[in-house]
This record gives sequence, C-alpha cells and structure tokens, in this order.
Amino acid sequence: MREIAAFIMAGRWRALIAAGGFGLLGVFFLPLLLLSAAAVGLVTLRRGAREGGITMLGAACLVGSAFWLLPARPGFAFPLVFALWPPVWVGALVLRHTFSQGVSLTVVGMLIWGYVAAMHALTGDVVGFWRAWLEQAIANVPGATVEGFDYEGTLRLMNGLVAMVYGLSVFASLLLARWWQAILYYPGGFQSEFCELRTPRWLLPVLVAVLWLAGYWSRVLLADLLLSAMAVYLFQGLAVVHRIVSVRNLSGFWLVPPYGLLVLMPQYAVVGLALLGALDSLFDLRHRAGT
Repeated sequence: MREIAAFIMAGRWRALIAAGGFGLLGVFFLPLLLLSAAAVGLVTLRRGAREGGITMLGAACLVGSAFWLLPARPGFAFPLVFALWPPVWVGALVLRHTFSQGVSLTVVGMLIWGYVAAMHALTGDVVGFWRAWLEQAIANVPGATVEGFDYEGTLRLMNGLVAMVYGLSVFASLLLARWWQAILYYPGGFQSEFCELRTPRWLLPVLVAVLWLAGYWSRVLLADLLLSAMAVYLFQGLAVVHRIVSVRNLSGFWLVPPYGLLVLMPQYAVVGLALLGALDSLFDLRHRAGT
C-alpha cells in the first residue's frame, strides 16, 4: 500500500493515472473503486482542493472515455466511481482543514442523508424506482425475478441499503486516503487520530428528531435515514473498540471478532457497532471506561 501511495504522490499525472486506472478496473471488480476514490482523497488532503479537483476531472475523462466503449451493463448508465469522487473530495477538504475525522464523518453523513432526501423528492416513489431498476438489472439473469425481493421485504429497504453502502464506501475511501497520508508523512499518526474519532454530541439528538418527523411522513423514508445513520455510527463504534484495545495494550486479536462479524454476519455487526457508537456519543464510553 505504501508503494501505491508513493506512486500517487509522485506527480499529477501519476495521481490521475492511478485514480483513473483503479476507477476503470472497478467497473469489473467493485472494491477497486475505493482505491480510486482514495487516490483523489490523498491528493486533496496533501495538496488541496485545486489539485484534488484536477485529479478527479482528469480521471473522469479517462474513465468516461473508456466506459462508453465497454459493453453496456443493465442498470448502470454511468461509472459508479463518479458517485464516489465528489463526496470523498469534500470529506478530504473538511479533514484537511479541521484535522478531525469525526467532523469529516459528520459531513459525509449529511451528504448521504441529502442523497436519501433527493431520491425521495426526485422519484416520488423510491420503492417503485428500485423495482424498475432491478427489473432492468436482472433482465438477462435466468430465473431471477423481482418478486423475491418484494416478498422478503428487501425492496422496501433498497434505497436505505444503497445509502448505507454508499456512506460506508465514501468514508472507507477517505480513511484509506488518510492512512496513506500518514504512512508517507506522519508514521503512526493515523491510529491515534482514528481512536479519537467522535461525531459532535448534538448530531444524535438532531438525528433522532429528524427520524421522528420522518416517521410521520413516510415509513420508507424513516428506514432509509436510519440505515444510512448506522453507517455513520458504525465507524464511531469501531473507533471505540480500537481505542480500548490501544490504551489497554491488548493483543490485536481482540479486533478480530468485530471485523470478523462484519464479514460473516454484517447485519448483526453493523447494528451492534452502530449502537456502540451512538452510546459513546451520548455517554462518552471511552472516558467512562478510563480510556
């Protein structure tokens, strides 16, 4: 990873090639999109808004030109990395000026909640929108039907799940960019900064009030906002775990269960870590635990 970060920071063209190359490869292997967005984030963190913007726009030209030459993929009218770059760029600018991962996480969360609100406002019926999208996406998949999603209730949660994954991807990319910056310029700095990640205390009461009002407007909107909020407090929950392990000099083995659960049983791990993060926001669990 250090070599990738060093390559990106070696010059403007190398950063553009890295962001564009990973973005294009991400069309075939989605996790590489995170590396592309992190490249934009790293340049922005180190060199500012202008250089980050140039990297983003140059990479967009590279990815866009190649994308239109590829066979059309049902349900994907544009490269997904186009949706990752702008919020990572914004989050990197916030982190560059505030030196606070918690503040940048809050800003990213607000952008994701803006996405949720925009989807409801623009579509008028997000469930219907995602039903139509799924019908198009699985048109060439033998035996696949939308009814299965509808029967299991997944269709009603589709917009919220997309918002959650979107938020997790954006902030994971931003954290990767910050880690790259640390290993190049501030060895050991990332761990201490991440252990102190904490959203502002006012955010949770405001969010609860918004959820309460959303419940009167639409149960689907309520579910969407709740799922996307979990993405925010998930990272704070992970920060609490890392802080406890670090301060108490525990073995790194204690980090295996939470991350293992995220891989094997994400539905339980996300809820548990998000709840831990929310409780820490209210009661400062790290301080009360003597850490």
